[in-house]
Amino acid sequence: MKVKRRSGWAYTAGALLGFLLVTARLNPLPGDVAVGVPEQRRLATLIRVEQRRSASLRQDADSLRRRVQGFEQSRDQGDPERAPGLARARAWLGLVAAEGPGLVVTLDDSKSRESPSGNLNDLVIHSQDVQAVANGLWAAGAEVLAVNGQRVVPTSALLCVGNTLLINGTVHSPPFRFSAIGRDLREPFLEDPLVERFEGDATRFGLGFRVEAADQVTVPAYRGAAAVRYARPG
Repeated sequence: MKVKRRSGWAYTAGALLGFLLVTARLNPLPGDVAVGVPEQRRLATLIRVEQRRSASLRQDADSLRRRVQGFEQSRDQGDPERAPGLARARAWLGLVAAEGPGLVVTLDDSKSRESPSGNLNDLVIHSQDVQAVANGLWAAGAEVLAVNGQRVVPTSALLCVGNTLLINGTVHSPPFRFSAIGRDLREPFLEDPLVERFEGDATRFGLGFRVEAADQVTVPAYRGAAAVRYARPG
């Protein structure tokens, strides 16, 4: 069996092609985010895309919600006895804004660059800190709660993704501001065991933790999806 030896120009062309491929991989074209981009940057891009999509869907939901309110108002005008019960249901579901005396709690990352424990993770707000404050406010008797202007309803979930908070389909970075409506919340809130533990950590690591009583706290209406979703057996 004869094997035909390649000429020198073929070797040269192959080497040149290999060089061009390597150069293209090391120097991607402007705007090319699919090559050589770390996973974190791709995840951030995906989050921004989903945020824009979520904002568009919220606008559609607001428009539909206004139409529904118009239908309800016209119906209630024909049956006045039904209106009070409907108003209470909407308030319980968080579909109307609320005002009243309450408590404002703010959490923030530490300004320190070094941690007494040697672990830099101790200098930032984590999911358990957010949950401790939210649960402490409910346990203290809060009737209404919002975080960074997002109403917390029975179907809401406070989830931390890295150093950001995901609530009602929106992403928030520290500081996290909790607005709770209810009377005499401060003392029982600060006496909650988990809140006391966080307050100790805040003192040790320099975390931001501010608790302010207010005569008038405003909490906006819930603007997310109202449909309840749940798992079904297969």
